[in-house]
Amino acid sequence: MTRTSNDPKSKKTPAPLSVKILIGFSVFAAFIIALLWLFQAVLYYPLYGALKRSDMKDCASYVTEEALRGNAENASVAAAKKYDCCVSVFEIDGMYGDLVASAHIQTACMIHKLDDPSLLNELYEGAKADGTYVKRLVIDFDGSEKIVTPETRNGSDPSTVILSQVATDDDGVEYLVLVDSEIAPISATTRVLIYQLIAVTAVLLVAAVAASIIISKKLSRPIEKMTKEASLLATGNYDVNFEGGSFREAKELGDTLNYAAGELSKLDSMQKELIANISHDLRTPLTMIRGYGEVMRDIPGEMNAENIQVIIDETARLSSLVTDLLDFSKLTEEGAAISPERFSLTGAVEEALSRYSHLIEKDGYSIEFESGDEEVFVYADKTRIMQVVYNLVNNAVNYTGEDKKVVVRQDVLGGKVRISVTDTGEGIPEDQLPKIWERYYKAGGFHNRGKVGSGLGLSIVKNVLKMHNASFGVTSRPGYGSTFWFELEIVE
Repeated sequence: MTRTSNDPKSKKTPAPLSVKILIGFSVFAAFIIALLWLFQAVLYYPLYGALKRSDMKDCASYVTEEALRGNAENASVAAAKKYDCCVSVFEIDGMYGDLVASAHIQTACMIHKLDDPSLLNELYEGAKADGTYVKRLVIDFDGSEKIVTPETRNGSDPSTVILSQVATDDDGVEYLVLVDSEIAPISATTRVLIYQLIAVTAVLLVAAVAASIIISKKLSRPIEKMTKEASLLATGNYDVNFEGGSFREAKELGDTLNYAAGELSKLDSMQKELIANISHDLRTPLTMIRGYGEVMRDIPGEMNAENIQVIIDETARLSSLVTDLLDFSKLTEEGAAISPERFSLTGAVEEALSRYSHLIEKDGYSIEFESGDEEVFVYADKTRIMQVVYNLVNNAVNYTGEDKKVVVRQDVLGGKVRISVTDTGEGIPEDQLPKIWERYYKAGGFHNRGKVGSGLGLSIVKNVLKMHNASFGVTSRPGYGSTFWFELEIVE
């Protein structure tokens, strides 16, 4: 049976970090070793010969220029010392060449005993045709020489290379410049290099393995510890500590995981608090609904408007709690959007506050709106902004003082309008101000006058205003009440 991609067994387990580091170091060491073998064992002789020929060309060019100026003798001596070569300068007259300058510093030099007219003529004709002519000779141990073809060349034979150039001065006199350099046999050198490379190869491989083991341990140990701590975190144990070790990246990962663990711990506490709050808030209205319902069912004459109104009020309280939960879920889900439109913020706030008339009449609350007799228009999602206003006013009603007074104020500040909601309650301690916008949080941890609250109202306010890129905040002092505010851009 073919396994699907969702089958865990069909997925290969990645290799451990230590194995990958070992492979990486081994590959790198092999690459370095291959380069050493290439340049020291394979390309050593070609590079050596190329450098020799380059020096000989420089030497010949210098001597040729000086010979045309009539300074062949001094130039030959100076060039021979500088380039470690033998130099001879011939003045060509017909079929013969007369030696006019020379400098010989090598024992295997061929040009200082050049007595073969045909070889001299070959060097001359070759330089005449190509500008520069190069000929390599292998020296036999008995002193005789033989021309070596490419098939017979190797690094074990002592050899000499002759380079020739031809130049003509202003009087039409031709000069043949010969430069001779000994090419030492390098077979013994190559063998030494090979032995050295074998030793270097062994040392590099051992060093690569040792380095990979040390580094992998330093890297993998903190990761293994963090993995164990993460397993504990997954079980709900937030008392964990992620240590990243001595590497910056691993330390940053450990710090991030410690921060995540702290936030998860806070979230878990807030969720437990939410469950406790909702359980408390649901129990009272449900008990009252059930109690009044049973009374109305069992006792004649209790089916009256007053008892029915209690059931309606408690049902409204439950509906408000559920609405908060649904609103928060919608605002926090990915892809939540707003539908902005131009509307009168002043008129919308007046309309919202008018709905509190029953509360004012029944419970004696005082909700004032100070607009300054100026109508202000904004471009925003009206439904969402009204949700903000309702939540702020409800929050102020829940926590205002014994005078039951709430003031809603509209202020125009430049190109923006600020709506502020002030209560006369006990206020919020300064250290708790940053927390009140968090979901499930309730300042003081109690319910004021038995009002239902999910702890999501201010979190909903924050999310809506962030969606509008609006500024918002709170000012409060214990014993003097609180003022919540937000600002929107004014439009014409």
